[in-house]
Amino acid sequence: MTDFFLEALLFVILLTGTLSLLFRDLFVSVILLAIFSFLSSLLFYVAHAPDVAITEAAVGAGVTTLIFVWAVKASSRATGESGSIRLSLGQIGDLVLVLFLGALLYFILPPLEGGPELMRDFLTHNGYRDTGAFNLVSAIYLGYRAFDTFGETIVLLCAVTGSIYFLSRHG
Repeated sequence: MTDFFLEALLFVILLTGTLSLLFRDLFVSVILLAIFSFLSSLLFYVAHAPDVAITEAAVGAGVTTLIFVWAVKASSRATGESGSIRLSLGQIGDLVLVLFLGALLYFILPPLEGGPELMRDFLTHNGYRDTGAFNLVSAIYLGYRAFDTFGETIVLLCAVTGSIYFLSRHG
């Protein structure tokens, strides 16, 4: 993956997140958040975390979008100006602050070097010794990332439970 692709992906993620906050039309905001979540899952996949990418795609882009669309439909409030962007002075200040901090971090933080290759070599050489698992995938998934896997399971359970609760309510 080239640095240009990653920087472009991060820019589009930032843009969709910002636009989702600024649109008055809630359906447009929900769709932008779904795009944000899908692009985040792509970023996780590129960062060699496919299990996190699948969870983000299923929960973030799938279930959460379904819940948000249902909530917008069930809501009795009308937004008035469909499709327009609202900007207050405070929002402009917040946007400038976030962009300034993002640019500052971009130029101050050192570039990542040797990330995936270094981790791959470490896991190949130490996986069996550290976890006792003969299968390297099992060593990673159930040994090194057991807490992460447990957390993802809880997130999926909460998303499904919340979806069932909200979609089955009468009112």
